[in-house]
Amino acid sequence: MCRGSTLCISQTQLCDTLRDCPDDFDEESCITKCPNGGEFRCKDRRTCIERSLVCDGRSHCHDGSDEVGCPTIAAPTSQTAPLKCRMGSRLCKDGRECVLHSHVCDGEVDCKDGSDEQDCELLCKAGQFLCAHGKKCIDQQQVCDGKAQCQDRSDEMDCFKPTKSCSHRCDNNSRCLPETFLCDGERDCVDGSDEDGCVAKPCGQQQYQCSNGQCVSEALHCDGHADCRDHSDEAGCAKPPHCPPERRCPNSHECLVEEWLCDGEEDCQDGSDERNCKVSPVTCGEFQWSCLSKSQCIPATWRCDGQKDCEDQSDEARCGQVKCSNQLYQCGSGECVDHSLLCDHIINCPDGSDEGHGCSTKNCSSPGTPQCDQHCVSTPYGPRCICAAGFRLQANGLSCGDVDECNEALPPICSHTCLNTHSSFLCRCHHGYLLEPNGRSCKTQDEAHLLASVQYELLVLGLRSSSLSVLSTSQTPVFCVDYDWRDQRVYWVSLEEESIKWTSINTKDTGTLVKGVKSESIAVDWVGRNLYWLDGLASQILAVRLSTSAVKSQNYIVVLDEDLEQPRSLLLLPHKGLMFWSEVGSDPQIERSGMDGSERKVVVTRGVSWPVSLSVDTLTDRIYWADEKLQCIGSVSLEGHNVRHLQLTEMPSPFSVTVFNDMVYWSDTRRRTIQVSHKNTGKNRKVLLKRPGQPFGIRMMHPLRQTNVSSPCEKLQCSNLCLLAPGLSTGPMAGSTGPKAVCRCAAGLLLAGDGLTCSALVDSTFLLLLSPTAVTQIYLSTIHNGVGLKQWPEHHIWSLPGVHQASGLDLAVQDRTLYLADAAQGSVDLLKLSSSGLTPGSRVLNLQDDTVMALAVDWVTLNLYWSSSKQPDLHVTTTRGQHTAPLLQPGLQGTTSIALHPPSGRLCFTALGQVNVRSLPQVDCAFMDGRSQKLLWRKAVMPTSLLFSNKGTHLYWADIGAGVIGSILLDGSGYKQFKADPGLMSFTLAENILLWSSLDKDVTRLWFTDGFQPKQLWFEVKTNVVALRVYSKTSQKGESTTTQ
Repeated sequence: MCRGSTLCISQTQLCDTLRDCPDDFDEESCITKCPNGGEFRCKDRRTCIERSLVCDGRSHCHDGSDEVGCPTIAAPTSQTAPLKCRMGSRLCKDGRECVLHSHVCDGEVDCKDGSDEQDCELLCKAGQFLCAHGKKCIDQQQVCDGKAQCQDRSDEMDCFKPTKSCSHRCDNNSRCLPETFLCDGERDCVDGSDEDGCVAKPCGQQQYQCSNGQCVSEALHCDGHADCRDHSDEAGCAKPPHCPPERRCPNSHECLVEEWLCDGEEDCQDGSDERNCKVSPVTCGEFQWSCLSKSQCIPATWRCDGQKDCEDQSDEARCGQVKCSNQLYQCGSGECVDHSLLCDHIINCPDGSDEGHGCSTKNCSSPGTPQCDQHCVSTPYGPRCICAAGFRLQANGLSCGDVDECNEALPPICSHTCLNTHSSFLCRCHHGYLLEPNGRSCKTQDEAHLLASVQYELLVLGLRSSSLSVLSTSQTPVFCVDYDWRDQRVYWVSLEEESIKWTSINTKDTGTLVKGVKSESIAVDWVGRNLYWLDGLASQILAVRLSTSAVKSQNYIVVLDEDLEQPRSLLLLPHKGLMFWSEVGSDPQIERSGMDGSERKVVVTRGVSWPVSLSVDTLTDRIYWADEKLQCIGSVSLEGHNVRHLQLTEMPSPFSVTVFNDMVYWSDTRRRTIQVSHKNTGKNRKVLLKRPGQPFGIRMMHPLRQTNVSSPCEKLQCSNLCLLAPGLSTGPMAGSTGPKAVCRCAAGLLLAGDGLTCSALVDSTFLLLLSPTAVTQIYLSTIHNGVGLKQWPEHHIWSLPGVHQASGLDLAVQDRTLYLADAAQGSVDLLKLSSSGLTPGSRVLNLQDDTVMALAVDWVTLNLYWSSSKQPDLHVTTTRGQHTAPLLQPGLQGTTSIALHPPSGRLCFTALGQVNVRSLPQVDCAFMDGRSQKLLWRKAVMPTSLLFSNKGTHLYWADIGAGVIGSILLDGSGYKQFKADPGLMSFTLAENILLWSSLDKDVTRLWFTDGFQPKQLWFEVKTNVVALRVYSKTSQKGESTTTQ
């Protein structure tokens, strides 16, 4: 049997250089040369034996080729001496030649006198087997032992040993079905033998067996709603639940919901719910076509598709003349007839156009007949060339070209993949699927199950057996679900309890994974072993490690929290490291990124209105979504190409969608149904589940939906959480893009330089935020207490005595002296910092009608470096303000920030340009005594907040004009930038963590990142923050290299 197929071939077709199996299995493992030079290769090219076993009188090759053409052994005497045969042979009666014992009575004459086939037994003894040629008996134990003892190999024929993957042979032994295909309600053999003699299998514990053999949960027995297809679970119930008379079936007593009355589907066993229904005109949707009766809508793509879908058949009216296939003749009246019916003196076309004068005057037997490549037919218009099926007549009217059915057929001719062959095509199935008897569609070996949340219940529906079981019940509605096949757990969201819970499929154990969250969508990363969820209120995508116990909120990882307006549905592709989500806000769209938040891009914006659910077809790599406003299902490639809409006849309120194999499944909250149809055409629609409760989230459960993919997280060994990311082609998913992995840290932790370890911030590090009238101190270690705050975290706030309008600050840590620029007074004042607050000190600088624009303190000498609006060049002033001297006079215009690094004696500044010169904003550096000034960078829009790294090797600044944070080495190389926000206002740096503020209307937001992980919002307040600075006990170490 061919691998991955039910096709059987002859043993002689193995290794014959011809491809007989669809996947070339018959030509695999063929030996071209034996590994050991002294060995003999059997004729079947699959086995090598020792040379000493050749011609020893016994067959060691399966095909007996080691005993073919063996010479006889004659004694070295005169020619008249009798012939001696070698061991394993016997002499023919004429004494002229020898024959192998195994060739005696084998049905073939080997001796010239035929004596090897004389006196053969015609009847075998007990315990023996008679070869098919009727002339040889062998021991019964040798039958089907893998070696042919009969010359005609009849002892090795029909040796069927059932296995799980090959349990039933049918269709003249041309197909072998797995055990799971037997008695599954689907006819897989053409002869139907796989469904013969089937009896109902006993149901499991806590299940009720319907009269038709179907199994449903015992909890559904006598609940007032028919769950058995034959309604037997509601028959003979003592006390049916209360039901209004107008909604109770009169004979079978089921209780229906209002939406099921006159919905076109019989829910009462006698069909009474569909009688005396009033037909009302309907309004069709954007992608629909109205039938002539105005009472039915069909998808626009069904119009004139050759199938009558309207009840009044109007969708196939006025479609124009149908074009006949290449193998048929088109009558003048439009009908199609076979070419063999032409010119046969019988009128077959209604208009008689298949007969005519040309039939007798010139035909294929006439002189000058065209030299057809394949066939010539006589027609009323003279001889014409035609081609066989699988070919198309070329433009010259003579030759035939191969038709590429794989690329030309719409809808696709093969369910999975298609291989074009000469004159035909070959359908193939993906790994884990088997080809159906029709040769075009594929089927999984194991039954798939639909996981559905229906109001308060988690239900599991078998797609073949129609078994229905209740996995779990809740006191509150269950909206969204997902599962982990490896650990056999189902995860679901309880909005009332604001938690993400789990239930074991096998043991029914339950637990809580995440508390205190509101989410409309969850997704399991079965490769990286994480769970993701959408927080619509916080506009975030978060993740935690899969666990059986609750995870603390400080261990949540924020994957994305930027530009998420109203996210609704989340989808993961762990085998590719990709994440998709839908937006239903003012700009509905579908976006994607890596599962770590990287490589973000918009997938589709057109043809989408309210995408409430996402799913993926792993066979075609297409994303499907349910659109509640358009009342349809859309699909698009992973890259955002080839958008399609599948408009169905019944989809008033779709909620969730999933795709598996050839079919698409969706739940409809208004119809209270879960339905299925073909994913390409929308046809073959069927109601799978109809319950009084509203159906919400659905997922298809099958091992092929969560295939085994090697996780890169297993090698990375992150200390906190490992997230998948887009990577290179790898793993068992042939032709797919496998994931890579990155480490991420919880809020308040930093990722170390090794990219693996997370560590807490130094407790002494604190942030100073300056507003016009106060300064606020916040220790960075409080980040770990919570992020995304709508208020100040734990903090100290001090008023500024003697300061009217603060505009800038710096701090000498060892001296605990705060240097404050006052824009209203044109001054720089000193304030002493203590636990009780700020104490006024002296005034270092007092300018008349001027404003200090930038300042920095040399923490070693306590000299103040500054620049003002009227004196834009750099100046330096001693601590007590006794002496001031100009330091650099390069003709600057608008100095915006100054940075000092006393240990290296370096000074750098940002300016908007130069006076009287058309120039760009620039970043310059020099020594702190003014020597060796050098231009470092001139590509910023509006640079400010200039800072040195702790070691003085890098410069950082905020470009508030471009909304980015830039960095560069002191030699002007290695420029990098981090995208912050369009409203970027101020920036600071601490222990490799970037912090910045943004302003949106009157709200200031404080953000942070370590450069490796996505940015996170720390808090937001309605305070005007004019400057940010970070300090710690170790942030001002070292001695100055400059002289005072």
